[in-house]
Amino acid sequence: MGVDFSANRDLLLAHERQLSRTVAGDVVDRPVLALWMILIPVFFVFYFFQVKRYKKGLQDFSYNFLISRQRTIEKVYDAAKSGREVDIDGLVDVSDTPAEVKDDYRVWVEALSDHYLVLIGQEGFDYADLVKAAYPKKSGYLAVLDKLNRVETDFNQKLASRLPGDQESIEAVISSMSQSVEKHRRSLAAEIYS
Repeated sequence: MGVDFSANRDLLLAHERQLSRTVAGDVVDRPVLALWMILIPVFFVFYFFQVKRYKKGLQDFSYNFLISRQRTIEKVYDAAKSGREVDIDGLVDVSDTPAEVKDDYRVWVEALSDHYLVLIGQEGFDYADLVKAAYPKKSGYLAVLDKLNRVETDFNQKLASRLPGDQESIEAVISSMSQSVEKHRRSLAAEIYS
C-alpha cells in the first residue's frame, strides 16, 4: 500500500486541532450564568457579552496554541516527501519567540518534529493507527509524551518571564495549559492502548 504522507499530515493536524480546542476549553474560564442574572435584564445582556468574549478567547487561544505545531507538521511533511531533514532553522526563524528563549524553542520544536516524523512515516487509517504502528508498546509512546510535555513546559516557563502582563496570571495559565495537555495526552494513550 505505501505511506500516504499527505493523509498522515492531515491526521496529525486534525489531532493537534482537537488537542488545541480541548486545552482551550480547560484553560479559558467560561462565564457562569447565575439565576439572578436572568431576572435583571442588564446583567443578562452582560452575561451574553461575556459569553461572546469567551468564545473569542477560545478561538484565539486555540489558534496560538496551534501555530508552532502546524508549522512543524508542515516542515515534517516537506521533509518526509523530499527525503531530507526537517528544517528546524526555518521553524525557529519564522517564530516570534524572544531571542533569549530561542534555544528552548528549538529544543521543543525538535522534539515535536522527531515525534511527528515517526508518525507521518507510518501506515494507518487514523491517528491511533499511526501511534500504534510507531510505538508498539504503550510505554514507548508514554516516554515520548513525557519528553514532549517536559520540553514544552520548560519552554513555556522560560517564555513566561518575557511576556508582558501579570506574571502570576501568566504562570497560572501556563501551569493549567501544561496540566491539561498532559492529562489529555495520557487519556488518549490509555484509549489507544486499551
